[in-house]
Amino acid sequence: MASDRQLRLHITADALDRDPHPVFEAMQSAPPAVWVEDLGMWLVVGYKHVEAILRNTEDFVTGTPGSLIFDTFGEHMLTAEGAQHERFKSRFRGAFSPARIRASMAQKVDACSQMLLDGLSSGGKADFRKAYASRLPVLSILSLFDMPLEEEPKLRLWYDGFERALSNFAWREDVRARAHGYVGEFHALVRRHIARVRAAPDDSLLSEVVNDESDDRLDDAEICRNASIIFFGGISTVEAVILNCLYALCTHPDALADVRRDLDLIPQAIEETLRWLSPVQSATRHVVRDLSLGESTFRAGDIVNCMIGAANRDPRVFEDPGAFRPCRTNVRKHLGFALGPHFCLGSNLARLEAATAIRHILERCPGLHLSADHPTEIRGFEFRQPTALHLEWRT
Repeated sequence: MASDRQLRLHITADALDRDPHPVFEAMQSAPPAVWVEDLGMWLVVGYKHVEAILRNTEDFVTGTPGSLIFDTFGEHMLTAEGAQHERFKSRFRGAFSPARIRASMAQKVDACSQMLLDGLSSGGKADFRKAYASRLPVLSILSLFDMPLEEEPKLRLWYDGFERALSNFAWREDVRARAHGYVGEFHALVRRHIARVRAAPDDSLLSEVVNDESDDRLDDAEICRNASIIFFGGISTVEAVILNCLYALCTHPDALADVRRDLDLIPQAIEETLRWLSPVQSATRHVVRDLSLGESTFRAGDIVNCMIGAANRDPRVFEDPGAFRPCRTNVRKHLGFALGPHFCLGSNLARLEAATAIRHILERCPGLHLSADHPTEIRGFEFRQPTALHLEWRT
């Protein structure tokens, strides 16, 4: 019998980065988990098994000393389990409810979006990643915490360093050191605003958490660590869903025409984007004890990457999964925001930002289409999006 760790498919990090979908299609008929020597981890692609692992927080945990996200940011709501996870997340959950997000953020996101579109060149062409999608989530999250929008360049610099650290499977020391330095700078920024809202409370999310009077309130270090994952998790997801949705619509003219005729279809287009071209492609878990999943045997300490992007294209769940169809009846069954206790806290804000972005862009950019002079390249198997998105429109 072949070893559980025998490389059943020739899978490399580079192949997954360039185009993971052919690999994942081949893996759908393989055992539930496939050991990938090039990554030193298991990949799980089937919807049923990904769902089961994400719900099982006793055997599969998010944070260990061998976790890149723990190494980068320390203990926070995404690297804690059980009571500690709930303690962290509960302090922020209310502010991210659909009603609170609409009330507190709709006008702010709208204003930020219009400001960015006002800044586009009058020539009817732009790289929407650089000019818009990479900026809107930074400005929005600063608004959520009532911090000056002038902090945007710092946030962007820090985020780029964190993104490299979270895919640093080779554990390069220079990448780790740079990210740890940026974490220190970010914490210093948050501490300045903690002092501000402690002295003069306001109606911001930060003030609400800082001035919490419960017995198990978060201390300043815990606030900083949890703020880090809220800030930078929100940036990556929102940037990618905006870019991926624009790309999907521009490469599917019929869907684009439908959405232009009825802007109320935008939320469905966003949900289908989260399924068809998932911004967050994977959710990493660490095995607590020896156990089996079908024919695969995990050992304590193993790393399992639940490939959300692959599960979202499982033909046993989604008919014709490679097709972009916003009208799917089960479109919201996707795992784009994960599920279980670690379901994305910022999903409502992400949806608001993406819907605002797509609506404003379609309203203000007639005849929107991909630039023939700048072919679009989509990369990434941890976080997947266009490296740039050059679009043109009628002026």
